[in-house]
Amino acid sequence: MFANECPKHTAFSNACTTFSKDHVIKSLAATFGLNSQMLCNKLDASKTHKLFVEELLLLTKATYNPATGKMDTGLIDGMLRELNLTAVPLPEAEQKPVPTSLSDRMLEISSATGELSACTLQINATNRVNSRTKEQVVKRAQSAVRELVMLMNEVEGKFQAVPVLSCAVDALGSMPLPGLS
Repeated sequence: MFANECPKHTAFSNACTTFSKDHVIKSLAATFGLNSQMLCNKLDASKTHKLFVEELLLLTKATYNPATGKMDTGLIDGMLRELNLTAVPLPEAEQKPVPTSLSDRMLEISSATGELSACTLQINATNRVNSRTKEQVVKRAQSAVRELVMLMNEVEGKFQAVPVLSCAVDALGSMPLPGLS
């Protein structure tokens, strides 16, 4: 009878709640000329007002921190989780990304997966997940996925930079050499 009813605790409404807790909504609303009370209502799942796509994009862009080069993509991540999708921000072509060595990138990936393992052990020990733990696991998992995508992007870029040399090394490595095999 209630098979078509939407769940009350959706990923997007959780993302809206987290976003509201993490940011000063009044100052974000002022950056693009929206009434702060209206924006608070739009971020509250119990209210009738809903965010428009343009407002979602403006809110996300308004959280951009030039010092770190990052923005809070939690609202978009929550929206995509409703569709069983995930996204990873790629570096902009016009920005100069901070160069990261492949070993530093791998250490970041290992760190993120280690923290995920610790959270998993904690969840298994208590046999429950609270909202803080859930948010921590999701953020670290997204960080690990982002670092993995950046690693793939960098390795692909290095291969494209010198494809002839890469192919020659691959060919020599896979060929049997007379007298040495």
